[in-house]
Order: sequence, then structure tokens, then C-alpha cells
Amino acid sequence: MIAVILQGLIETSVLHLFHYFSVFILGFLTLQIAKKASEGTLFSTTTTGFTAYMICFSIYIYFVELPLIYDIPMGETQFYYFHFIFMAIYFIGIIVFVFFTELDTHLRGTVASKKPFPYLLTLITLAGTIVYLILGILAVYDLFITLSIILVPYIIATQEIMKNFENLEIVKREQLSRWFYFGLALSGMSNGLIGLYFAIGSTALYMKYVAIIIGSFLMVYAWKSLPNLSELNWMQKMEQLYLIHNESSTLLYQYQFKTDAVSTEEEVDGDLAGSAIGGIDMLLSEILADSGHIKAIDHGDKKIYFVHGTYATSILIANSPSKEFQYRLEMFHLTFEKNYSEELDEFSGALAPFKDLDDLVRESFLN
Repeated sequence: MIAVILQGLIETSVLHLFHYFSVFILGFLTLQIAKKASEGTLFSTTTTGFTAYMICFSIYIYFVELPLIYDIPMGETQFYYFHFIFMAIYFIGIIVFVFFTELDTHLRGTVASKKPFPYLLTLITLAGTIVYLILGILAVYDLFITLSIILVPYIIATQEIMKNFENLEIVKREQLSRWFYFGLALSGMSNGLIGLYFAIGSTALYMKYVAIIIGSFLMVYAWKSLPNLSELNWMQKMEQLYLIHNESSTLLYQYQFKTDAVSTEEEVDGDLAGSAIGGIDMLLSEILADSGHIKAIDHGDKKIYFVHGTYATSILIANSPSKEFQYRLEMFHLTFEKNYSEELDEFSGALAPFKDLDDLVRESFLN
């Protein structure tokens, strides 16, 4: 008898632990997203919407399980309306996310929308929620049909945002959209697992908590790794590209991304720039007692990125920072040293072999 009681207490305690741990994880992840919402000088409205979604989702997860894990006596009707209220809060989070996503896409998106009205998805989501509320009050609604109607605009709105980042190397390499949708599928599936509670008991809740934690981690990881829409003008931020030979500090190649970036009078002597930057790199390495090389420098309103290779160093000067620059510069430099390894290995001062790098620059930075 005592063993049975102890086993029951242990199972209840573990269930409580899973419940509060999942809520804690959701709170922590929401805080991480909230920190990203105001990164830089431009407020990210899409991330603000995702923060609101995570807050509402956390509230829903916390409250909707309480009657089950604490065995609170509730009639079928009471439990129905209890679940109905907090599902409505979850839907409000979806509405806020869809609205802010459409707002951000409309104001800052680079991919033209095919919708006849910029806030069409918000209206559909709002209409679906109203239908849910009306039918819910009358107790004649089907949760899964309503959830599907509301989630479809959520997914489409997310796709609209993701399309803006399709040409960014950081998004391609880390497959962020795939991780986000996988996480969304897991966390969305968790809502349906509660229906299994009356069939398989607390196992359904354990499955739900695991799906929530893993799904939310994946969604937040992907979203936090995405640049803000304000960074989509990163092509306009690039000014100059230099390629400098390591041994001789000779300027092998330079490219102006903006024709008005440097006037004729202000044009910098290439060899002088190469020697100066190479000297700065060596000096900083000695001062910092480090055998490595600098990767980035902040200089006034400029950001200077470095990639050091076997034969040469690539330097990109931009007028503001972007995560994309380091990825693109690394891609450019690896391709350059691979394609010109023979010329670089036998370099004697001739610059003619490096005059045809414009195509590689366009491929690496402007596509």
C-alpha cells in the first residue's frame, strides 16, 4: 500500500517537474527573443510579434495543464471552457505575430507580395478567431478545424518573411527555415497530444512537454539566428574590397561597390593601403601577444572585416555591421585562393592574373 502511494507521489512530482521546467524553458526562450526585438537602431516589428506569440503560448501551456497535473475536479463543461479561454489567448498571440509580420514585410520586405491587400492574412486569422469564439461559446466548434484555419495564415506569414532572406548565405548554410518549420510542427503537434490524456494518462503529458521544449528551442534558434529585416539592405552597406598579398603586402585587387564611395581626389593609393593594413594586423597581433589575426575592426562609422588565407588577406569595408559580411567574405576568399593557388604560389609582383576577379566578386557578394 505504501509502495503504491510512494509511486503515485513520485509520478506526480515528476509530472510537476516536467510542467514547470517546460514553462521555465518557454520563459527563457521568450526572453531571448525579446532581447533580439530591439537589436541595432531599428526596432524589429516581426521579432516583437514573435515575442508576443511566445508569451501567449507560454501562458497557454502553463494554465491549460493545471487541472490535469493537480487532479482539480472539473466537470466536462467546466474543463471545456477552461481550455477554451486559454486557447483563445494562444490565438491572440498568433494574430499579433501575423499582423507584425505583415507590417514588417510591407514596410521593409524586399520580395514583392502577391496579396491584393497587405494585411490579408491578419484579417483571415482574426476572422478565424472570431468564428472560434462564437462557436466555442455555443460549444459546437471543432478545435482542429479552427486551429488549421488560424495556423495556415501563420505559416504563410512566416514564409513571406523567410523569402526575404533566401539570398543570404547565413540562412542558406544553417538551413534556418527548415529548423523553424520543424520546431513549429513539433510545438503545434503538442497541442493535439492533450487529447490522448484520457486514453494513455500522464504519458501524453510527458510527450507534450518534450515536444514543446524541443519544438520551441528549434523555433527560437532559427528565429534568433535570422538577421532583422533592417539588415536586408546589406548590399548597400558595402563600400570597398581589398585583396592583399601576405608576404609582400602588395595590393592584388580592389573593388568599389559604390561608384560614389570614393571620389577621384580621395582615392586611396592601393599599395599604401595594403602596407598600412598589413602593418596594423601585425602590430595588433604583437600587442595582444596572439599569433592569430584580427577579424574585424570598428573605425568610426566603418566596419572593416578581414579573412586571412595561406597566400592573401581579403578586406571588406562597410558603413555598418552585418553578420552576412563575414560569411560572404570567407566564401569569396576560399574560392579565390582555390582558383588562383598557382599564381599566388609563384607571385612575383605581376597583377595581370588578378584583373578578372569582377565575376567572382559579383557571384560572392551581389547574388
